[in-house]
Amino acid sequence: MKYCYLIIALAISLIAHLFFFTNLNFSFQKIVSEDLLLIEMIPIPENVINNDIKKIDKTKKNIQKSQNRVKDYLPRNNDSDSKEKLNKNEICDLCQPIEEVIIQKEEIAYGSEIKSIIMQYTVFHALSPNKGNINNFRLFGGRSDSANVSNRSEVGVINIEYGVDKNKDKYSITYEAKANGITSLFYSKPLVQKSEGIINEDGIQPNYYFYKYGDKLKNEAFFDWQAGKLKIIRQNKKNIFDLVEGTQDQLSFMFQFMFLNPLNKMQIPITNARIFKTYNYQYIEEGQMKSKIGDIKYIHVAKFNYEDPERIDLWLAKDYGFLPFKVSITDEDLSTITQEIYKIQVKKND
Repeated sequence: MKYCYLIIALAISLIAHLFFFTNLNFSFQKIVSEDLLLIEMIPIPENVINNDIKKIDKTKKNIQKSQNRVKDYLPRNNDSDSKEKLNKNEICDLCQPIEEVIIQKEEIAYGSEIKSIIMQYTVFHALSPNKGNINNFRLFGGRSDSANVSNRSEVGVINIEYGVDKNKDKYSITYEAKANGITSLFYSKPLVQKSEGIINEDGIQPNYYFYKYGDKLKNEAFFDWQAGKLKIIRQNKKNIFDLVEGTQDQLSFMFQFMFLNPLNKMQIPITNARIFKTYNYQYIEEGQMKSKIGDIKYIHVAKFNYEDPERIDLWLAKDYGFLPFKVSITDEDLSTITQEIYKIQVKKND
């Protein structure tokens, strides 16, 4: 009976094995066509492993050493002020002090590119056809050409020279006005002005201004920026004023526009060694105008009061550092004195 069960078990086992092997697929072509993932085990040399272990041990020792130094250096009472005095070089061996880089101080020379500027103007005088009548003048914004142009006559010339000492950041301006024609019979002596000072990041800063006509009339202005005082000497009389930041004299303000945008600086304290007051300029227009030196793009600004006919107009040349190439002064009776540039010479430093 036992042999019968054994034979049956063997038969069942044989059938199961036959069924299993008949379902296997031994197609080598399929295996060859597919990409295989090959993993290659590369042995690491023993000395490399030992070196890495040594580096790790050394790093641990350095960290422990640094921690011990910090503990030894810190006061026991945990004083916060003492902690701030710790030298970082004592805490970290890798933190080495950076060598201080010495940069040579450059010589400051504002406006050093310009060596000199020579400007020559023709001066015209025009009478108003409506003396005493200022109703036509009081328009919005006003105008400076109310005088009759047909009555305009040439009365003189003006020479202005602006020079810069780039090594000392100093400037000097000389001004000479001479009458010609019939006018010279009444004004035979030249009008001389002079301005001296320094050039800094704020532009021109005058130290001395001089005004002279003939042999008798002489006025001076001294700018004491450190004390904040302006001293004016006129006819041997001395007056002291508080010096306002940005104060200019009658000459220096003409060249101040080279350094500061004229539309950003419309309030300018000015002295002519007789009076000291702040002039409020207003923007009028921009445009292009023909002149003796060619077509000039300009910004037109003016000092005027709607209730007062007296007025000063400046036409600033955009291509010449906003220098005034035309200036017009309107008097109380609307007659005008106008100076128009006919020659400009700019010299630059080599």
